[in-house]
Amino acid sequence: MTKQEFLDGLRRSLSGGLETAEVNEHIRYYTEYIDSQLRMGISEETVMATLGEPRLIAKTLLGMEEVESVSEEYVEEDTGNSNERYINLGGKIIKLPGWLFTILVCVVVFLVLTIVFAVLTQLVPFILMAIFMISCIRFLKNLFR
Repeated sequence: MTKQEFLDGLRRSLSGGLETAEVNEHIRYYTEYIDSQLRMGISEETVMATLGEPRLIAKTLLGMEEVESVSEEYVEEDTGNSNERYINLGGKIIKLPGWLFTILVCVVVFLVLTIVFAVLTQLVPFILMAIFMISCIRFLKNLFR
């Protein structure tokens, strides 16, 4: 599949479910993504294979638009599983169950707090030493006045 075939297929698949401006926005996004991959030296064939089928991407995009546009109550009735979360990783949209999303968020928060704590425990002795040195210098300065 070529870049143009992919974009045409994506446009066709999105046309019925989204307004023209939104369709154009998605087409522009994928055009820029494909062009950036081509500039990095990745072959068009590889980029197209990585992206996959445009109709599946359109189905995902239309599903996300639906989730964003309707109330949570309706989503629960409509899908039967409102506990799903979508993550966009470099143009790839991944659907995660709510429990897995919660675990990932907890792991990321734990890692961030661990790093912050590690940095602070390394800095505290230096900060205390600096405060002590400044206090000593002020004391000696006042003593010899």
